[in-house]
Amino acid sequence: MQIIIYLLMGITIGMLFPIQASISARLSSYSKTPFTASFIAFSLGSVILLIINLIVAPKGISIGIDFSYPLYVFIGGAIAGIGFHVSNVILFSKLGASVTTIITVTGQMIVGILIDHFKWFGVPANPISPTRIIGTIIMILAISLVQPKKKRNLTAASEDKKKDSKATWIIMGVLAGFLPPLQTAINGKLRVATGSLLGATFISFFVGAIILLILILITRRRLEIPVYDTQKNRIPVWVYMAGIFGIFIVTGNIVLLPELGSVLTTMIFLLGQMIMAVIIDQFGIFNLQKRKIDGRRIAALVLTIIGIMFVKLF
Repeated sequence: MQIIIYLLMGITIGMLFPIQASISARLSSYSKTPFTASFIAFSLGSVILLIINLIVAPKGISIGIDFSYPLYVFIGGAIAGIGFHVSNVILFSKLGASVTTIITVTGQMIVGILIDHFKWFGVPANPISPTRIIGTIIMILAISLVQPKKKRNLTAASEDKKKDSKATWIIMGVLAGFLPPLQTAINGKLRVATGSLLGATFISFFVGAIILLILILITRRRLEIPVYDTQKNRIPVWVYMAGIFGIFIVTGNIVLLPELGSVLTTMIFLLGQMIMAVIIDQFGIFNLQKRKIDGRRIAALVLTIIGIMFVKLF
């Protein structure tokens, strides 16, 4: 019964990813750099978590912290999260959304299997097995099904030119996929170092906000928070609220990793993302274009569930 609760929690948290991404994308369209939207999300999350920690568990961000742990435990999760975000921005422009999604998910699965098998960062052991490999392959196939088909209208010359550098970007994409499982695993270790779930989440958000601020000041020389859109209309308040969803996502990662393992946690989150993406497309939420559910998406959801069954049950 407990495992069912964790699986349902993972699916629910996974459903928050597309919501957070949609809100962040909306805010990014108003700012001059995508780092600004992320900085606002991390800063809001830091403020909310600071208040919660001070009320509920102040030791988690003060005397309860064990500073004997290596430095990477305190900053590694935030760096991995930001690194994945930056890599996606680059890869989407170089490879497109479809290829980027598939190769980064492949990277996530590879590292997830290694983390589970070798018990990195104190994660409970889940040895590599044929069924786990099959489940991972099924998941990657499911992700490939929901990606839109790319129209090919390039000349032979331009096609050859793109192939020269495509392999490099694909390798970078797989390596970028290594980051989310590492972020989750490191934040799980941070929870042990702080002795507090809320404290670990706050530190991850706060360090992320500091790093993003530094990146903005390096690239833009100053921080500009967008208040009005191009028509001089005030930006709705909800557009700034992506950080609230981020709190649940980061906290959920820390809670579920020790219980489900890295691979299953990743797969459950992806299932939740796919379900919410279908809902957003079906009803045109966030003023996005409506897209009816088709056979490919249904097949992808079924394959994802089968892949999860291979990893957990067989």
